[in-house]
Amino acid sequence: MFETVKKKNLYEEIAGQVMKKISQGQFCPGQQLPGERELAIQLGVNRGSLREALRVLEFMRVVEKRAGEGVFVRDPARDSSLEAVVFRFLAEDGLDRDSLQGACEAVVITESNLAKLAARRAVPGELEKLKQLMAKMESRLDDAVGFTDVDQEFHLLVGQMGKSPVLFSVVSTMWIIMKKYAGALHIYPERRQKCAAGHRSIAAAIMAGDGETACREMERHLKGGFSILPGGSPGQNSTVTRG
Repeated sequence: MFETVKKKNLYEEIAGQVMKKISQGQFCPGQQLPGERELAIQLGVNRGSLREALRVLEFMRVVEKRAGEGVFVRDPARDSSLEAVVFRFLAEDGLDRDSLQGACEAVVITESNLAKLAARRAVPGELEKLKQLMAKMESRLDDAVGFTDVDQEFHLLVGQMGKSPVLFSVVSTMWIIMKKYAGALHIYPERRQKCAAGHRSIAAAIMAGDGETACREMERHLKGGFSILPGGSPGQNSTVTRG
């Protein structure tokens, strides 16, 4: 059974409860969720809020809607290898902690060094684009899906500004995974606020041309996000290159 939802942002709490049940194995891959009416009654919410929560979960590829049948938990075995990793990112108990930690370390090292390069190599037009993106981010703080889109835009823009094709290829590939993981975190308003604060610090350092600070703030930002992922807290080996 579900707990009755009490939070102000109902769809966020609903989505969080459904994800928790999936991660605990109470709903298995391929299994159908209760019907909309039954689920709304169990949660004590209106069907409009429930539909919004399911829309968010579908966006995150946690569930899928099948016409005329209902809503089902996605089966990672039917997806590509990247999608299987995404499922592990969302699971409460990671299936392969060593692999997840290794991926997190790769992201921290790569993106932190790209932030440092961005501060040194960005041209005026790119800095203006970054400024506009930050304003867009502020306008999406109350929209979990929209904020996740901006989150991805931010990290890819910083990567592009670093002007290192090899490093950027790593970042762009990893964001196939990271967008779904970020979407899971961004269900909760406090996580969006924390993420936005990290982006502000990184952007300020890049705009000031301070590569060391940009590197340090990106490292802090990413490690903070990964710290709540099972096996995803990067260890000492993830320290970025400075100098």
